[in-house]
Parts: sequence; C-alpha cells; structure tokens
Amino acid sequence: MKLKYCEAHGPFRGEKCPICGADGKLILNDWELEALSKIITGILRHFPEKFNVSLDEHGWAKISDISLGIRNKERKFRWLKDYHVEYFIITDPKGRFQMDPEKKSVRAVYGHSIDVDLSDLPRDGIPPKLYYSIDKEEEEFINEIGIRAGERRWVHLSKTYEEAYIAGLHKTDDPVVLEINTEEAMKDGIEFYRATKTIYITKEIPPKYIKKARKRKVEVPEEELKEIELEKKRKEERERRRKEREERIEEGR
Repeated sequence: MKLKYCEAHGPFRGEKCPICGADGKLILNDWELEALSKIITGILRHFPEKFNVSLDEHGWAKISDISLGIRNKERKFRWLKDYHVEYFIITDPKGRFQMDPEKKSVRAVYGHSIDVDLSDLPRDGIPPKLYYSIDKEEEEFINEIGIRAGERRWVHLSKTYEEAYIAGLHKTDDPVVLEINTEEAMKDGIEFYRATKTIYITKEIPPKYIKKARKRKVEVPEEELKEIELEKKRKEERERRRKEREERIEEGR
C-alpha cells in the first residue's frame, strides 16, 4: 500500500484519496512504507538509542530527531524529511502511535519492550470485559499466577473475542482466548488504560478476574491471513539461520 498526499484532504494510504478520489502525490512507495514502519516502530518501542533518539518518561520523541536519526543511520532514507514521518503517523491504520502537533512529538501507545510510563493514557471508556489470547501450554500457568507483563512491559488486551483470537494467531495456530472481568478488577483498584479504540493495557491481572472464554468461530480477513503467513515464514527463516550459526560454531570447536 502506498502513502500519498491529496492537496484537498491531506495524506492517505492507497491508490486514490478516500474522500475525493484524486490520485494524489506519491510520498512513499510500498517498499519504503513497509521499511519505514519497521524502523519507526522499533525506535519508539524498542531501540531509540540505535538511532540517537531520546524518549521522555512517557515515551515521547521529537519527530525531527526521528527523521534525522533515520537519515544518519539508513542510507536508503537519506532523503527523509519530517513530513514523511508525520504523514506515516497520521495514516497508520492500526492507531499504534499518538502525535502532539504543537510539540512536533510522537510516541507509540503500546508494544514497548523498554520502560515507559503510559499511565497518562485515558482511563475512561474501559469495557466491562476484555480479552487476551494465549498458547494452550500457558493456560495452567496463568490459572495459577494470572497475567503479567513479560518482554513487552505492559499486558495488552483486546476489545473483542475476535480481535484477541486474531492477535493470538500471530503467535500460535490454535490460540486460547481468555475473558477478563475488567469491571470487577477496576472495583478492586486495578488500573486499565485505553491505548487505541481496540487495545487496552494494564500491568497485571490476578487469576480471580480471568476465565476461559467460550470458543467461537472467527472469520479471519484475507489480508490478516497473508500477514500471519508471512510472519511464519520470517520466523522459520530466522530459526534456520540460527541453527546454521550454531552448527558452524560447533564445527569450529
């Protein structure tokens, strides 16, 4: 999918402006958009220091620092300007980022593997039930200790069973979906935060608020299935390379 700019309605993703149907000016082609997505997501969630970008305690970074960091680090993006980053953020279909136009800053609102304080996210509008997907092998463990943040520093919950199931497919072929009684948890003082329209975060959920959701049939969109299959192939390739490295090390001993 391309990133384009309509003179009348601003940046959009796709071939034509969804409002007026204009072709628009090309800003990023398919390859550039995908590559930039990985880089910006990595900077804001995992490794800002690799691009000489500083995040404040709430995860905010200056857009100018991001574009400069990418220009200096990635030869293929030596032409990158601040507006490329801004348009990317504005049109992100998953709502992964939050932008402050006045301060010219941006942050990721979920998915961090580094410590950021997201407690300034909205706490209103939390549904009475939320959902979380796991691998079957995790079920007994979670029944004992509950759900805790692991590599990602916050627990990520989905608004619906269907969304949780699809999220789980990115990790396992047959995810188990858990139902979280957020209404009761909040009464007992557990804080939940609204990261996007469909994703909510918290720090920990004790077992008493968790139960296995009734299994339902989920229709997975074709585009999502393609993305899941691509992720599997990438994972298999990484595993193959890891094994080859280990074999070379073993042969050299």
